[in-house]
Amino acid sequence: MPTFTIPGGSGPLHIVDLREESPSPSGSLPIVFVHGMVGHSGFWNAPLAACADRRRAVAIDLRGHGSSAAPADGDYSVERCADDVIAVIDALGLDAIVLVGHSFGACVVIDVAARRPDVVRRLVLVDGPGDFTTVPDEVRDGQLIPHVAALEGSGWRAVAEKDFDDALQGGTEATAATVRSRLAAMPQNAVASMFRSMMTYPSTAALRRYLAQPDTQARAIVAPPNAWPFSLHVLVPAVQATVVPDVGHWIMLDAPERFVAALETAVAGT
Repeated sequence: MPTFTIPGGSGPLHIVDLREESPSPSGSLPIVFVHGMVGHSGFWNAPLAACADRRRAVAIDLRGHGSSAAPADGDYSVERCADDVIAVIDALGLDAIVLVGHSFGACVVIDVAARRPDVVRRLVLVDGPGDFTTVPDEVRDGQLIPHVAALEGSGWRAVAEKDFDDALQGGTEATAATVRSRLAAMPQNAVASMFRSMMTYPSTAALRRYLAQPDTQARAIVAPPNAWPFSLHVLVPAVQATVVPDVGHWIMLDAPERFVAALETAVAGT
């Protein structure tokens, strides 16, 4: 797949830019894919291949992931990662897109969409995290804050591995091996920064701000466990959700064909 490097706020950003092999059907918007924590652009190989003869597709390595440069200041926050995605969109001259984000990347694409609703015509959230700013105070103070503190401590890797093992439940062994190898390569500051930002990012408010603009639409593709009171598609009923059975958190790796089918439905807005 053709790859390029584009300047970002923290250094060079690596992208895959797959232009359609034949002219796109009328109305086929380009799709931009944003992976989640510890992922990379290759996690989207199945949907990228499915787009090859139908539409332009771009996959981004977020800062410090894949072949993109790590930020010197250690800032992996939702907002700074969103800055990088916007830099790619602008550099490629994309003026109307479908924006797809997985997990932490779902928060990133929500932030992009809220800031650039004129460009993001369709938003697809793939097993996005819930909005942790909506949980009760006792949960925030008793669980979330201590959890971030543990990720900033000396025993952080065991804590992170437990988090990822929980998310891998229901998925395939191949997916588990891939994700665990990626986690093993990530430094503490990156994991802690992303968790801290994800748990404080007001995703519901940003998502509603995006959907309040004309000609915008959001869909979710989720694994079965993603049905908490603070799940985004629960908090924002306008976000229609498709549940993919018998998968873990990394749906696109566990069941690529079923994921592609769900994505096509979400992009079509049906």
